[in-house]
Amino acid sequence: MKDFESPFPAVGRDRKKQLAAKILLRSLLYAFALFGLLFIVLLFVILGMLRQDTAVTAEVPDKAVLVVDFDEAFPEVRADDLFSELSEKPSLSFYDLLKAVNVAALDNRVKALVGTVSVSGLGLAQIQELRAAVAAFRKSGKPAYLYSSGFGSFGNGTSEYYLATAFDKIVMQPGTEAGITGIGIEVPFVRGLLDKIGVTPEFYARHEYKNAMTSLTEKTFTPQYKNEMTRLGQNIFEQMTRDIASARKIDEEKLLQAVNSAPLSAEEALSAGLIDETAYKPALIARVIKDTGGKMINVTDYSLNIENGRKNVPTVAFLVLDGVISSGQSVPNPFEGEAVIGADTVAAQLEDIIADKNVRAVILRINSPGGSYAASSEIWYAISHIKETHKLPVVISMGDYAASGGYFVSLAGDYLLAEPSTLTGSIGVLGGKMVLSGLWKKLDVNWQEIKFGDNAGILSPNRTFSAEEKAVFDRSLDNIYADFTAKTAEARGISPADMDKLARGRVWTGEKAVEFGLADALGGIEAAIAKAKELGGISPGQKFNITYYPKRKTLQEKLAQVLQGGPKISVNKVVNDLGFRSKDINMIKRLGFDAVLPPFTLNY
Repeated sequence: MKDFESPFPAVGRDRKKQLAAKILLRSLLYAFALFGLLFIVLLFVILGMLRQDTAVTAEVPDKAVLVVDFDEAFPEVRADDLFSELSEKPSLSFYDLLKAVNVAALDNRVKALVGTVSVSGLGLAQIQELRAAVAAFRKSGKPAYLYSSGFGSFGNGTSEYYLATAFDKIVMQPGTEAGITGIGIEVPFVRGLLDKIGVTPEFYARHEYKNAMTSLTEKTFTPQYKNEMTRLGQNIFEQMTRDIASARKIDEEKLLQAVNSAPLSAEEALSAGLIDETAYKPALIARVIKDTGGKMINVTDYSLNIENGRKNVPTVAFLVLDGVISSGQSVPNPFEGEAVIGADTVAAQLEDIIADKNVRAVILRINSPGGSYAASSEIWYAISHIKETHKLPVVISMGDYAASGGYFVSLAGDYLLAEPSTLTGSIGVLGGKMVLSGLWKKLDVNWQEIKFGDNAGILSPNRTFSAEEKAVFDRSLDNIYADFTAKTAEARGISPADMDKLARGRVWTGEKAVEFGLADALGGIEAAIAKAKELGGISPGQKFNITYYPKRKTLQEKLAQVLQGGPKISVNKVVNDLGFRSKDINMIKRLGFDAVLPPFTLNY
């Protein structure tokens, strides 16, 4: 038999080999490139660590003037990622900032405080805590000065000015403006857009004041939603005007006239008694140095000089929960995306806390708009469990918000503290789906369904709920709402009738929450520490530690965070480059949860 001859010439087989070789070569090149990238990242990390080890921290002079730039970022959770390794000095968390100011008030070496602010990212509750800290600093007999090169950018400088009024003297740069234009609340309504593209939102809530999905289901405010936002904004605005008028010793009516005329020039602000003088920053600094005989020290350097905790003394654990509540692992995002509080991570952190035999009490610093009800319940149980099994008292310190799921977590605490402007409550639940049948019709797409089970496909986006499915969904919402309100009533000692008046999705400020019994007292971190010491049996004069959580990550964990978070970083950059505020995008993204605040923006 003759050998079979291939119809393809030998050169074809050679080309196949060449193609395979090229693919192999490219794969090797990509592999080397990946290893090279990782090597560069590791090199930067090592260099950053070496820089941190050899970085010189300025010592506190015998006569010091503490300088704080309130325009810097002071997040609730300490920066602990790969990029923080490259910094010569660590950035401060809000807790670190507050601690530094409070320690400086008692430090005989510190003679004065100079703050600067123009456009700050601090929240209102944080500002109220700082105002109290500055007041304590001044009460120690030391002067505090605030310099501004303009409050806000044309407008939205009300919160910055609110902070400034805690200081002895406010100095503004000549020719700048005070944008104390008041506060505004903005809510996005996208139902009109959804109608245009054929998407129907089908969502239900418990109850009429749980308005998170109104942005999807309506084209404008419902009467209940408008009433809630008006009441909320009015209460916050009254707090600010009351505090500002008292601090500046001016009539509230005169202050309102100034607000309604803003933005004001520095000269107009001076004439209205809102500031004390106009001058340039170098002139103010020179005067403070002359008056005190001191040298300037940045708050970061000062903070690094504060001694760490002692060994084998009573300890208060300070755990920060910042972000949207979800199941699984926590995901901090320093690139303006919203951080996630993972229920599994929190449970592990609580286990770390109880492993420390010196811990006498726990402070939970909660700054969360809520999120998943199931995940919130997991965290609530984990906190309740350590209280029961280890007899550890838990004090809750609410930040800018501890609402919906965030408030549910707070219920596990023995004592709840909030700032007057903290947003809390929002006791309710919601859920549903986006129905795409109208969109499919526009696209001439026809979905067919075969079911095995009466409620199979209940959350399918391709059709509306049937009457039977709607009844099942309503029953689920009723069960969750009943659980939420029952746990709140039990924890807070509130009757069912009063509970109904306070719940139904209503959002309260911390001031109103204390008035109605949803929280115990007004106060911030310092008040929480004092209460934790009291409940933990630590006497006023006894030495004690405060141990901060989350603990620092390992290098491997930081590398994994960067590799997993890369796409998020690029998305946020694109969003910001397009001119959108990433916080607004995050606000819309929250609509995927069942126990979360309504999407609104406070402009101040």
